[in-house]
Amino acid sequence: MSEEVTIVDITWERVNLRFIVDFPGTAVDAFYLTSNANPGRTLLPVQFRPVEADRYELTINVTQFNRRAQVPNGTYFLVAHRRGQLHPANFPLGRVNELDDCSRAFVYNKNRSAYTVTFGVSDDEDAPFFLMRTYAFGRSAGKPSSQVAKMKSKLRKKWTNSKRKALRGVYKVASKRRPAEGNNILFASEARPNMQGNLKAVHDRMIERGLDQDYNFGYSFRTGRTSSRQNALNLAWQMGKANTILIDDYFAVLNDLGDRNQQKIIQLWHAGSGFKSVGYSRFGQYGSPNLRNAHRLYSYAICGSQHLRDVYSEAFGIERESVFATGLPRIDGFLREGRAEEVMTEFESQFPMTKGKRKILWAPTFRGRGSGDAHYDYDIIDFQKLYEACGDDTVVLFRQHHFIPDPAPIPTELGDRLVDVASCPDTNDLLLISDILITDYSSVIYEYALLERPMIFFAYDLETYSATRGMHREYEEAAPGSIATNFDELVALLRAPKLSVAKTKEFVSENFDYVDTHNSDRVIDTLVLSDPIIETISATPAPDVELTFAGKASEMSDSGEDGNDSTDATEDSALMSTSTR
Repeated sequence: MSEEVTIVDITWERVNLRFIVDFPGTAVDAFYLTSNANPGRTLLPVQFRPVEADRYELTINVTQFNRRAQVPNGTYFLVAHRRGQLHPANFPLGRVNELDDCSRAFVYNKNRSAYTVTFGVSDDEDAPFFLMRTYAFGRSAGKPSSQVAKMKSKLRKKWTNSKRKALRGVYKVASKRRPAEGNNILFASEARPNMQGNLKAVHDRMIERGLDQDYNFGYSFRTGRTSSRQNALNLAWQMGKANTILIDDYFAVLNDLGDRNQQKIIQLWHAGSGFKSVGYSRFGQYGSPNLRNAHRLYSYAICGSQHLRDVYSEAFGIERESVFATGLPRIDGFLREGRAEEVMTEFESQFPMTKGKRKILWAPTFRGRGSGDAHYDYDIIDFQKLYEACGDDTVVLFRQHHFIPDPAPIPTELGDRLVDVASCPDTNDLLLISDILITDYSSVIYEYALLERPMIFFAYDLETYSATRGMHREYEEAAPGSIATNFDELVALLRAPKLSVAKTKEFVSENFDYVDTHNSDRVIDTLVLSDPIIETISATPAPDVELTFAGKASEMSDSGEDGNDSTDATEDSALMSTSTR
């Protein structure tokens, strides 16, 4: 039986590249990428697992391969290490034309940059081994066409650089006041005007435990609409003094301020994930991050379950070992005994027309790139038909995403059944009192699933949203409820005598390791009060024997295509991507 390494399949799932490889004989010690110019000198470990006899599945996250970075520019052999020898992989020559279809180009940075992963075979007729080529490149934005435009562009650039220099200066001065005992904690958000969600839950629990006596708290809460020169300077000052920085959303200022080597930066992501693609799961798509991005600068992140650690690792471009399944802190107050009754009393007092009626919460996510252009297409709703579908015993509560400032355009004469509840401070409270949830791609499904009540997913733009924003899984498979893709289907579901909750328990099991009220404590004890020991996967040790290529070693060594030895990647990167046998 031939003992050749043969690639039998190449597939992609977002940024995750998978090879199915056949290699008869004894078990493989490791798989690597190695420069074709100097094979064996630098070895970049590739994760793998046996799937059946003599067959292995190899996985490469191309955006998170080398020290929180992409696979470095270069041309590589894929090799198996066994018994002191490196065996280069082959691809069936009769199928070489398939390799073009397997290649990928990820375009980002407003179409000015690209990262490409292409495949081929070496041009040595005696050793036409499989090659993987990676390359990141970009172009400038182009020069303004007129002198006036050039002057404006120059002034904007100068002003931006001056602001950044000033903020860095404030940060540097403040960092000299950072206490050695590590007791300064900053709570911050660039997406919310005040403390909410996971941040508020952790903050309030620390006060309940008396930890505000031992720690000094700082605060910075801004949005695109409330940012100013004054609060920017305050943010830089607070970040400089902080030993620990707690954030709950994308925090772009980390690109200029913050030091992961000297500070603890903890991402308490505001939503569940795994439903729609975010961060590096969207690399190359609408809203894609750059290869260097603030997400990569977190010391730690949290999620709701072990299952989601891989999802968050991919999204943030950090190691799985830096993601902790502590549970979501905001669940603590949501599940507190008696909370639902308190909320119901207060809500029906504020909105007396809803008292004693079935309550349907309409809580979609926004459309657009972010807070600056956020919107929702209310034209898709026939308010009159919705009003008639409610009947006398039902009200619909409209709750916009916090990025959308304008209320739902509900006709005044329909206000006894269709109610805008944007004035309510906490969406979770509205979930507690609702009998049915209408949403689309929003993360509110995570809390609501814990109540085991019906959900309707009004995905009128499913094809567009899936194509431009991306999903971790097929929407029909992931959504724990009934799906309506047009308004008539939605009305029919509202009139149905009973809606299924069969998928909800499975959804909860997958996304919540803890359904209790101790999530904030786990975050505080594991990440704030402690410095976790990261359980890194041990690197496959370098063999004691000299590494030589099996087969045509001399021909391979002399046939390097481009001389690129991938100097950005060293053998130390074995700590970042290793065998998972």
